Amino acid sequence: MNSSAATPQLVSVRFLGGLGEIGRNCLVITQGRDAVVIDCGVMFPKADMPGVDVVLPDYRYLIEADLDLHGVLVTHGHEDHIGALPHLLRERVMPIYGSPVTLAFARSRLEQSGVSGISYHEIDDYGSVRVGPFDVEFIPVTHSIPGATAIVVSTEQGLILHTGDFKIDRTPVDHRAFGLDRMATLGAVGVRLLLSDSTNADEPGSSNSESSVGLVLSEVFAENQDRRLTVVCFASHLHRIQQIMAACRASGRKICLVGRSLQRNVKLADQLGLFPAGALEGFVDVEVIDDLDPASVCVIATGSQGEHSSALHRLAFAKDPWFEMGDRDTVIFSSDTIPGNESAVYRVINQLARLGVRAIYPSVRRVHSSGHARRDELELLITLVRPEFFIPVHGEYRHLAAHHQLALTTGAVAGEARICDDGDEVLLSEQGLAWGESRSGDYLYVDGKVGDINASVLRDRRSLSADGIVVAALTMAEGRQLVGDPEIFSFGWVHDEREEGLLLAIRDVVSATVVGLRPDQGVSHLKDQLKRRVGKYVREQTKRRPLVVPLVIEV
Repeated sequence: MNSSAATPQLVSVRFLGGLGEIGRNCLVITQGRDAVVIDCGVMFPKADMPGVDVVLPDYRYLIEADLDLHGVLVTHGHEDHIGALPHLLRERVMPIYGSPVTLAFARSRLEQSGVSGISYHEIDDYGSVRVGPFDVEFIPVTHSIPGATAIVVSTEQGLILHTGDFKIDRTPVDHRAFGLDRMATLGAVGVRLLLSDSTNADEPGSSNSESSVGLVLSEVFAENQDRRLTVVCFASHLHRIQQIMAACRASGRKICLVGRSLQRNVKLADQLGLFPAGALEGFVDVEVIDDLDPASVCVIATGSQGEHSSALHRLAFAKDPWFEMGDRDTVIFSSDTIPGNESAVYRVINQLARLGVRAIYPSVRRVHSSGHARRDELELLITLVRPEFFIPVHGEYRHLAAHHQLALTTGAVAGEARICDDGDEVLLSEQGLAWGESRSGDYLYVDGKVGDINASVLRDRRSLSADGIVVAALTMAEGRQLVGDPEIFSFGWVHDEREEGLLLAIRDVVSATVVGLRPDQGVSHLKDQLKRRVGKYVREQTKRRPLVVPLVIEV
C-alpha cells in the first residue's frame, strides 16, 4: 500500500437546513465522493410566506454535486426531519435507514406522496449497518415520538455523533431507556465531532418526564368531570396520545379521534404494537358526538398550532362543524406553541372563549412536556461524550448561541466549538476542523410545485397584501410610438373620490416616460423606468407602496 492510499480522506459535513430555524433539518457527510444524508425535513411556512405550502432544505446540492449518495439516515419520524423525503427521493433514489418506528412513518409519508421503489432498512436499537464506506450505529434516545435515535457515523477522520432531537427522560412512557451508557463508552473511545440538538439550550434545569403529563391530565379530567373534553396535540406524539387514551378509560369516557393524520398515526402505532392490546376498542365516530352526554366523551384532535385546515380550527370557526362547542366544553392544548404560530393559536383560543369554551394550555397547567433537552441535560451529554469538536444543531440562532456557550463552559470539548449557518461546510482532517466551501443555504419553497417561486416572488406577494397593485398597460408601435392612451388599473390601492384623478395622473406619467425614451433604449429599460417613476408618484401622492406592474405590448 502506498503512502497516499494510507492517508485518511478529508471528511466534509455540509448543513442544508435546520440551523437558525425550527425545521428543514438536513445535512450531508461526505468522504471523497461517498456521502450519506442525515434527515430531510420540512419547515412550515411563516406568516410572511403567503401561498407557500412548505419550505424545504436546499437539497439541489445533492442533485447537482458529483456524489455517490449511499442513503438517508433518519433520526426520527417528525415532519421537520422526514417531510422533505418525497421531494428529494423523486429526484435521487436512495435507501433509507432508521428504527422500525421511524421507517414506518417515513414509508407512510412516501406512500401518501406516491413515491415508490425505495428500499427500507430497519435498524434495531444499538444496531449497526454498513452504508457505503461508513459504519453507522443507531442509539436509542428519548423524544416526543417513539423510535427516536442518535446516529454515529464512523469515518476515516473519526466518529461523528448526531444526537437527533432528544431529552433525557428517566421514566419514559414506553420504558425505552436513553442510551447514556453507550454515549459514555463512545466518549471514552473518542468522538471527533458532536452535533447536538439545541432547541431548549436557553432553558435552565431539566425537562419534565413525559410520564408527568399523564398525571396532570388525570387531574384535569377529574376537575372537568361534568364537561366534554377535547385534547389537542401533535398527530405524531404517540406517547401523549397513549396517555390521553389512558386518562379517558380511567374516567370512563368514550374516545373520538378527529383529524385524518391523527387517525392514520394511531392506526399505524397500533399495528406496530406501540399501544396496549385492545387500546383502539370502543371508539366512537364524530358524527354521534352531539347525541352523547358531554361528560361521557373525550375528543382527541389535531390543531394545537392553530392550523387553518385542522380539526380544532373547524370546530372553532366552521359553520358546519361535526358538533357545536359551548359552555360545557373544555379544550386542553397539550403542546407548546412553535415560534411564529402564536397569533394563530391565540386566535383559536379567543374564538373558543367567545363560544363559552374553557381553554387550558401549558402556561396555565403542565399539560405538556417538551421533547427537547434543557441545559442540565445538554451539559450531561457533552460531558459524557467529551468530543474533540462541537457544533450545535436544530434551533433558532439564540438556541445555537446558548448551546455553544454552554459547551465552552463545560470544558469537555477538547478542541473547538463553532456555530454554523445553513449552507456552511466544515472539514475534518488530521489538522483539525476547518471551514469549507459556503453555499447560500436558500429556502426551497413549495407552492404546488417545488422551486416555482423564490424570495422575489414572496416580496411581491407581501407588497400586494400590504399596498395593492397598480397596472400600467400600453401598446407601442414600431419606432416606440404609443398606440392610443395607456390604460391604468389598480386593485387594493385606493378607493376614494381621488381614485379617478390619480389614475389619470398616472396615465400622464406613463405617457411622458414613453415620450422621453431614446431610440436605442429597449422595452426592458422602459419597464424599469415605469416602475420607478410611477412608483415614486404614487408614494408621493398616497404614502403607499403598491406593486407597480408595467404591461408593454409591441405591435
